[in-house]
Amino acid sequence: MKIQFKRIIKSSDFDPVSELYIASFPPEERRELSEIYQLISKGEIFIYQMIIAKNKIAGLCIFWTFDEFTYLEHLAVNPELRGVGIGEETISLLHKKSQVLLLETELPVDDISKRRIKFYERNGFKLMQRQYFQPSYGKGKPEVELKLMSSIQNLYDEKLSEYILQIRNKVYRQVL
Repeated sequence: MKIQFKRIIKSSDFDPVSELYIASFPPEERRELSEIYQLISKGEIFIYQMIIAKNKIAGLCIFWTFDEFTYLEHLAVNPELRGVGIGEETISLLHKKSQVLLLETELPVDDISKRRIKFYERNGFKLMQRQYFQPSYGKGKPEVELKLMSSIQNLYDEKLSEYILQIRNKVYRQVL
């Protein structure tokens, strides 16, 4: 399915995907909407995209672009449109923007999380064996143990550590 990204440049542009964002990610793995609106209004490096397919909102992709890699913070597809290639096409477009993609995913503890990891593996990602904790998204929210996945099959631990530090300093320092 042919998709396109639509950049969200003002807070009200996020409203059509805010319910999908809340429904797709547990509270400890996402920002509060007020924080998202503040980041959008500040024009931070943070990039929010709506995924559009057939002139309809098909999903949400939140990513950060760094010098050497792109960090995919959140990807969610509208439940009614899952299974038709929107997620794959989104990742393909991200691969065209950056050779190195990095993302966090849940631990493989149940069928859903295992399927999600398999989805990313089918789309060119490798599950990193390193233990990783997502920093807190705000007051009262815990750090969350997650797994990292990379589009580079042989990402050296030293380079991965460098990327993690950049993510912590830019993405998670934005938590208000």
